[in-house]
Amino acid sequence: MGVAVAFWLWLQLQRQALGIAWEDSYHHWLIAAQIARTGVALDPLTGTSNGWLPLYHWLAAGWLATFGWHNLGALATLSALLTLGSAALLVRHAGLGAAVIFLFNPITVLNGSLSIVEPLSTLLVLAGALAWQKERLLCGSFFWSLAALADRGSWPLVLLAVGWQAWQYREHPRVQYLWTLLPVVALAIGLWLTHQESERTLLWASVDQQQLPGLSQKFAQLAAFSVRPLALPLALAALGVLVNSKKQAGLALLAGGYLVVLGALVAGGELTGSSRYYLVLVALLAALCPTHRKLSVLPFAAAALLLVFSFDYLQLWPRWVVLGRPSELAGEWLARRVDPARLLITDSPVVAFYSHWPPERIRGGFYPPDKNSYIAAITDRRYRQVYPLLKRFPALAAGQIPPGFQLVYAPHHWSTSYGAKAVRVFVRQTGHNPALFTKDVLN
Repeated sequence: MGVAVAFWLWLQLQRQALGIAWEDSYHHWLIAAQIARTGVALDPLTGTSNGWLPLYHWLAAGWLATFGWHNLGALATLSALLTLGSAALLVRHAGLGAAVIFLFNPITVLNGSLSIVEPLSTLLVLAGALAWQKERLLCGSFFWSLAALADRGSWPLVLLAVGWQAWQYREHPRVQYLWTLLPVVALAIGLWLTHQESERTLLWASVDQQQLPGLSQKFAQLAAFSVRPLALPLALAALGVLVNSKKQAGLALLAGGYLVVLGALVAGGELTGSSRYYLVLVALLAALCPTHRKLSVLPFAAAALLLVFSFDYLQLWPRWVVLGRPSELAGEWLARRVDPARLLITDSPVVAFYSHWPPERIRGGFYPPDKNSYIAAITDRRYRQVYPLLKRFPALAAGQIPPGFQLVYAPHHWSTSYGAKAVRVFVRQTGHNPALFTKDVLN
């Protein structure tokens, strides 16, 4: 196991050296850094506290308070440790073969050490499922409740698990209600905490899939990434269920039900097809791998092939990372102008991170910019539904300068021709000063 862990950590270092492709990693960092610096659970980009589930952000905030509020690498380490925790559970439940299937799957290689909530929720879901599998009811209820407060993506699994337990103990209603009540209460609390985020999720899904009007196109996009990472684990899981169907019935319900729900949500345009949603599915499928001695070589052979796929996906990773380069450049320009008397107004968590501005000096586009603000705007009409700045100032989405704005920096990068978001930095106009602004616009 030690050799597998060491090699996986080396893979994570390679992935981290290539950069971060998804904005969510920066957004989670921003909320956690806000908590670490101020003790207030607030999303600077939305100005609200009831849009995200609290568990990951408070855990990450404590980690950042220890290792530095701007230390995104520390959050990567935290996620890697959580992922390795899931692998350790798999070793105990299904052996080393299940763990390597999970660790060397491309989905885990790409997402296992990102500063996102899925490594935490995967560990909690897996712990809850395995505890209930072994009839450790109180322990399982505790982990399922934490999962419900960690990640909305785990909610279908929480509901499936509650149904599973209700069926298991249908002849013992007292036991049934006692151990399923706690996760249901946690789920209700989670729904109340995140009711403002549901609309935002749907808007992002519509932006992500606006070029895919038909159901066949949506499934084609879904399959383009997921077939190679999921085909082998699915086949091994099916074999494991056939070999020992009674023992694996609960896990099979969770994995199969989650796959159906995920496909339905993506096909319905209510969820993007991001690979991070599959992390918990890969863990559950790995837990279903056959443990019979005569079949024990199969998971290792599959893991070797998945590792080859992982290297292929790592080759593609820079193509996704480079799409964030204009936002990085804007943030780096702002990092040389951190001013405790000013605010930074932006809807981009990437700009926020690279600016090195403290979170309490950052506001989203909901905040009215004034003469003491820098405004870093994503000037891309595709996002006018989701970015408040584009709603407040429609001229930005049209490539124009709103009245009273003065352009001070416009990073020009070739990636904008291939889907990267264009960024412009403005100040409120207080008079013409070409000596101050012209040089920055050109560089």
